[in-house]
Amino acid sequence: MNQALQTAPAVAAGPRRFNLEIIGFSPAEKAMLSSTFRLTGRRAFFYAEATEPNQRTDIYLANGDSPEALKELAERAPNAYAPAVLIGRSPMDIGWPRVEKPIHWMRLFEQLDVVMQAALAERSRRESANGEKWDGRTFRRAIDQDLPPEVVIVEPSPNESVLVVDDSATVRAFMKAKLAPFRFDVDYAADGESAIDMAQAKPYTCIFLDIMMPGIDGYQVCKRIKGSAATRNTAVVMLTSKSGTFDKFRGNWAGCDAYLGKPVSEDELLATIAKFLPSARKVINVA
Repeated sequence: MNQALQTAPAVAAGPRRFNLEIIGFSPAEKAMLSSTFRLTGRRAFFYAEATEPNQRTDIYLANGDSPEALKELAERAPNAYAPAVLIGRSPMDIGWPRVEKPIHWMRLFEQLDVVMQAALAERSRRESANGEKWDGRTFRRAIDQDLPPEVVIVEPSPNESVLVVDDSATVRAFMKAKLAPFRFDVDYAADGESAIDMAQAKPYTCIFLDIMMPGIDGYQVCKRIKGSAATRNTAVVMLTSKSGTFDKFRGNWAGCDAYLGKPVSEDELLATIAKFLPSARKVINVA
């Protein structure tokens, strides 16, 4: 196991928040990044954009394929105490690690953890000019001079429940393994009838629903879930090997919220579940 992850604060005590500045991405890319980074609120290190204009950036995330973004990053002057990570297809040698496109979310999260853990170690070792322990203000940029050092521990995210409905034990095991590290309570059902009963008995943030199952199929299950007052607000994501227009029409008619193709991609899974976290759904509803 990566040493940075071993020494990170325990999630049970609440994740430690770091202000993340996202540089050089299109509005659509930035929205996707911001949405998926909500998942890190369920890990030891939580990365989120600053909520106030005067908050100091802890770590930078820049588009390594954009010369304008690299120029802007250089102007920010990232350093050992406030480091940077690049995302890009092109190899580069500017002193900061790069995560390749297309983005693999767990790889990106882990890379951020590694550089942030190193930055925390540097901060703890830093001494002032007279050899005293760094007070958190000396040597900082003018914009940061009067900001006191701050450790922000946020409340742990609720242990929300997810239901995986699939008659394949392999799919159920895969989904459980990928969602459990984010503190989701993962239940599973092998058929539609069981899924409907479970959804009525327990609130779920999201239901991942296979289409082809013994007994009633996923379309019927989705229609019944969305037709019940107790479960209509639960997000339903269809798991399907069918991607034809008619299949999507049937899913939309049944009320599903999204599709995931089989075999399920870990990155698409994480990006999809991030959309249906309560914080994300509030933003969508307001919009």
